Amino acid sequence: MLKQTALLLAMAATMFVASSCGDDDDDDDVAKNYSVTVTLVAPDGIAVDITNLKTVAVNTTTGIETTLTDLNGDGLPAEAILPAGEYDFRASGTSESGDFKLNGLTSASVYEDKNVSIDLNIVSGGGLIFKEIYYAGVMSYYWKDGFFELYNNSDEVQYLDGLIVGIVDGGFGAPSPWADESGALPSRYPMTNHTIYFPGSGSEYPVQPGEGVVVATVAINHSARTLTDEDDPSPVDLSHADWNIYIPAQASDVEVAGIPNTLVAFSTWGLDFMPGVNGASLILAKLPEGTSVPDFVDNPDNHQKVPGGTMWDQLMIPHEYVIDGVDIVYAEEGQQYKRLLSSEDVGMAWVYGEKPGDSSAYTGKSLRRKVIAVTTEGKTVYKDTNNSSEDFIIGGGTPTPGVHPSEIDK
Repeated sequence: MLKQTALLLAMAATMFVASSCGDDDDDDDVAKNYSVTVTLVAPDGIAVDITNLKTVAVNTTTGIETTLTDLNGDGLPAEAILPAGEYDFRASGTSESGDFKLNGLTSASVYEDKNVSIDLNIVSGGGLIFKEIYYAGVMSYYWKDGFFELYNNSDEVQYLDGLIVGIVDGGFGAPSPWADESGALPSRYPMTNHTIYFPGSGSEYPVQPGEGVVVATVAINHSARTLTDEDDPSPVDLSHADWNIYIPAQASDVEVAGIPNTLVAFSTWGLDFMPGVNGASLILAKLPEGTSVPDFVDNPDNHQKVPGGTMWDQLMIPHEYVIDGVDIVYAEEGQQYKRLLSSEDVGMAWVYGEKPGDSSAYTGKSLRRKVIAVTTEGKTVYKDTNNSSEDFIIGGGTPTPGVHPSEIDK
């Protein structure tokens, strides 16, 4: 039975694993399997819609994902059989009332029979989401054509005024240096490169329901750049972007006539706003009412050096201020490490080259959310479960700044 104070659901799935082939039956050639029971614990006072719940086990070494299902068909406890390894166990769903989205994540080593518990959290969220993020660039080593697009996925007017967009610091294809000894990430996100924000006093820059806003690293037509024999053409014309990211401290950066500039909140390094051609996690954040971005940045309590480091201070944004986040990681197996808490993104997303596992660098591909519906009025509705592994088209595709598909993604 579901309890309001703690929901205990055990979900299970069986994964068939082929033994390695050889001329003998040596035990070392046989994959060892173990029984795992997964228990989900809901927040106090929240009942979970069991029909809308999904739990997966992801082998962090191989990237193989196993969906856990209730083998008994009645919600009663059941066991999962998984091969030995290191796993992320992820869960997502909604409350029975439909008022809350829920996510949870825990990591565990499976080298013996094990009970795993996942605490479900009410996820943060708002009407504005990242619809698309293009960071990979094209050859030959051209990366100034980056952009991200924010989209109003709600039925109410949203405002850009004062919203912060930041790149979350973390390991480059390695565990985050901000994680503690147990691997837990901090509750404040460290900002790296350039942290930007939108001007306005509160209601100067509305975004209507079903509308998007393209924010360009450099708002020009990159597809028209002069090419050499070693160059690939850029896939984007950003001359019609809604905003230009201008970094005044960098002499090489440019303003574009007729396109407004975002503002710089804080900088650590970099010529341009640059997540990196291999990807880095992005957040969209809103400060509490009455707190301006400059005042927040000027407060020394909102800065911290990387643990064990002596370099510059970094701006720290509490996770509860985050409206949307996408945990972008490297494409290569064994180099995919989370930077965001499960309350912002229980999964991960990435672009790859010609085939899964290929580097994203200079592929000309972007990450875009899946379309789950198109209303009779023509409004596109994007998937937003705070699980980028489910919400985005993994592997990426051709960038589509300002374009909203009229067909549902399968």
